Amino acid sequence: MNKWIICSDFDGTICLPDSSDYLLSQFAPPEWNELDKAVWAGRITERECYARQIAMLRVTWPEARAALLKGVKIRDGFQEFVEWTRRRNVPLVILSSGLRVLIDELLAHAGISHLQVEAHGIRIAGDRWTLVPHPGARLEEHCSHCKCAHLAAYQERGLRVIYIGDSFTDLCPSRRADMLFATFRLAEACQRQNVPFFSFETFQDVKRTLDAVLTTTIQEPKQ
Repeated sequence: MNKWIICSDFDGTICLPDSSDYLLSQFAPPEWNELDKAVWAGRITERECYARQIAMLRVTWPEARAALLKGVKIRDGFQEFVEWTRRRNVPLVILSSGLRVLIDELLAHAGISHLQVEAHGIRIAGDRWTLVPHPGARLEEHCSHCKCAHLAAYQERGLRVIYIGDSFTDLCPSRRADMLFATFRLAEACQRQNVPFFSFETFQDVKRTLDAVLTTTIQEPKQ
């Protein structure tokens, strides 16, 4: 029986750029970016920041969807990576502190389906947006979506977790993962904190590393 599971962040990891940040850059006042900086400086929690940022959006859903599909793309190699996980019978779960509606649109546009996605909901009334936080368990209060709670639950079931991420909300799960792939600000933070990780630019990089490292632990299912 396979005992590995892959958990991946979405924004900035599977898609480029961050889908929420892209919409904020197009349809929110510039103060949204100051909130992001305040999170990294430790002045406010990511949980507070994200709810406030989403409330700044002034855009209808049709306008937002059109902009999203024009300005945000799936990272190179992800579709092939999804097929690789299915051939290897390794579960792949998206753990996101972003919006489920944006994730669904981008995956569908790329022809990717049937992935488990854990993310926030949204209420849109005209051009006003209100965050509906993910209802799952949380181990700590600072993140809007506690990804660590998911990792802990998987590990309690005896699964080993491969985690893939890029930014602030991936810091906590990066310390819990059994194997870590990091890029961008997460990689920089891991280097400073001496957290071991594999770097990547594309999902072909992730696949090649897993093929090399896990040859003896993840095997093709018998025909």
